[in-house]
Amino acid sequence: MSKARGKSNTKQRKGPKQDAAPPTPTVEFNEEAAAKRIALGYAVLSKEDSDDLLGMSAIEMESKLQAVFQLKPDTDLKEAAILDYYVGATYWCKQQGYSSLQLSGFFTVVHTLLDKIKENKASLVETFLEFRKTLVGVSADTGPDVDSGGLEFFSADEAKTISDYLHTTLFQHFKLYEFMFSESQTMEIVSSDLSVEVPVPAETPFPPPLDEGISEETYKEFLSLPTPSASENKEEESKEEAKPATPVPAVELPPEVKDLFNKLTAEDVKAIVEDVSKEMLQNLQVGVENKMRQYENTMLNRINKISVVLPEATEAVDSK
Repeated sequence: MSKARGKSNTKQRKGPKQDAAPPTPTVEFNEEAAAKRIALGYAVLSKEDSDDLLGMSAIEMESKLQAVFQLKPDTDLKEAAILDYYVGATYWCKQQGYSSLQLSGFFTVVHTLLDKIKENKASLVETFLEFRKTLVGVSADTGPDVDSGGLEFFSADEAKTISDYLHTTLFQHFKLYEFMFSESQTMEIVSSDLSVEVPVPAETPFPPPLDEGISEETYKEFLSLPTPSASENKEEESKEEAKPATPVPAVELPPEVKDLFNKLTAEDVKAIVEDVSKEMLQNLQVGVENKMRQYENTMLNRINKISVVLPEATEAVDSK
């Protein structure tokens, strides 16, 4: 009987071992959850980029994010709005004192939500449900039946702060972002016409000047002036220098004349000036009078040549 009991006991022990599930799935789940958490943390921004952004100012963040995502805010309004939201979210994380892992995880959430609005045309409810999935597992233990959102490195208070930030920046202005991503941007082409005069190439002959309209022989014989060379100018200058300077004879007044000038008073000088001026004015006046008389004579001769017929004389002739 004891052997039979022993056999029945061994059969009952083998049964439960074959039906029980192996413990490996729980280990695999933990590994998948850890991998998902790490992938969500550095899915969009790498650790190096996250560390660099935390040490930058807002202007430096803008140039860094523009280079990382290859955005063109100068020509595309949509990309300019996306870059503006990225810079604001990154600078807000820096103000909150987040680590590089937290910054990268939050940036992944922001990037995913904007991409769903832009590419998938998601509604407000769908976007909000996508955000709620990322908060699963924050400050709570997740089991095999619940997938983690990948933001376990945030606390409950930090998750609430993130929710408030996204509510005031994205969900509250959802219609604006939806309209911007759904409507096409108007193209504005600004052009200006500028006329530039380009000189004629050297190979093309220019129009000849007027002096080349005649033959070369006539131009050289009658029009061209001989240009003195430098050697001829030097020779002429040397000849002028070689000529002896003719002395100017000095005029010496006799001593009697000098005594006369010394004896003149101011009244005598005044009388002499008046006499000389009178003589000059008289000659000038005579010349002007002669010219006036000549002009009068010419005008009288012209008037005499003109025959004037009075109207009374014409009427008398007609009456006869």
